[in-house]
Amino acid sequence: ENKDEPPSDLVDEGLKPYLEKDGILFYEVSGSTYAGTMVVVPDPSRVFVGTSGDYKGEPGINVPGICDKYNATAAINAGGFEDIGGVGDGGTPLGIVMSEGNLKYGNLDETYNVIGFDKNNVFVIGTMTARDAVNRGIRDAVSFGPFLIMNGTPLEVTGMGGGLNPRTAIGQRADGAVLLLVIDGRQTHSLGATMNDLINVMLDFGAVNAANLDGGGSTLL
Repeated sequence: ENKDEPPSDLVDEGLKPYLEKDGILFYEVSGSTYAGTMVVVPDPSRVFVGTSGDYKGEPGINVPGICDKYNATAAINAGGFEDIGGVGDGGTPLGIVMSEGNLKYGNLDETYNVIGFDKNNVFVIGTMTARDAVNRGIRDAVSFGPFLIMNGTPLEVTGMGGGLNPRTAIGQRADGAVLLLVIDGRQTHSLGATMNDLINVMLDFGAVNAANLDGGGSTLL
């Protein structure tokens, strides 16, 4: 298979990106209750975790601010954070944060849901300690969930964060391309998606592994 070509099912369906910017492809996705965007990054080495601050209790910066901080082409939200008062500016992560090869937040011997990439740019999802993640060569990671697809198999996620909501998810195709999915929700044009909707869209785009990221009001591209 030519790795420069999209999966054959996408070619057969004639799916075309509505935008191509700096080598990154943006596709419209929709279902009966939702609309959103799938961002395809062919080179997985370009995808990394940008941090919102130094995690010393100060308010964090938002996704556009992080995008500007790293001069990134595109950015989505990732792991959860403490949101005291519900105003969306929490600066303390929930779970592990690894960025560009450094453990930025988390205890070495505490166990986390890890969603990230190793130094070979392979997307890794699993439960492990921060020490295990460091020893495995994880370069960038956050914590959230549930996991959606593992080794090509859709996972059972019934009852976990159900209902129609804004959603954010990440996955990787067999050719290494990274899939960043952002679904609008709580709006007249898009009520939102279920976890199974995320799984189905990820499978449509050829995901071998995929995980749910922080959704709801945090969802942003």
